[in-house]
Amino acid sequence: MQLLRGYWESLPSESPHRGRYAPPDEVELKVWVALAAVGAGIGVAVTGAILVGLLVVVGGLLWGAVMVGQQRAYEMALAAYDRSVICLAGYHVFAP
Repeated sequence: MQLLRGYWESLPSESPHRGRYAPPDEVELKVWVALAAVGAGIGVAVTGAILVGLLVVVGGLLWGAVMVGQQRAYEMALAAYDRSVICLAGYHVFAP
């Protein structure tokens, strides 16, 4: 038995198992997009189109909430990956 991360790091770069036992892909956060949408919505609301501005603000807030959810899911998947072990006899992965 070996920690999955240690096994993956010890694999050579040309190994076909390198992709199979790799850690989860990191999430690319674009917080500036959500902040820009909220700022643009506030700007539109101030210039007179209040309903459109509020819709843009709500869209920016929803986009930010989705990104926070993606980040939490990535952190949970990474924590599960870091706790996982691999049996080197049968190459079965166990996540406690």
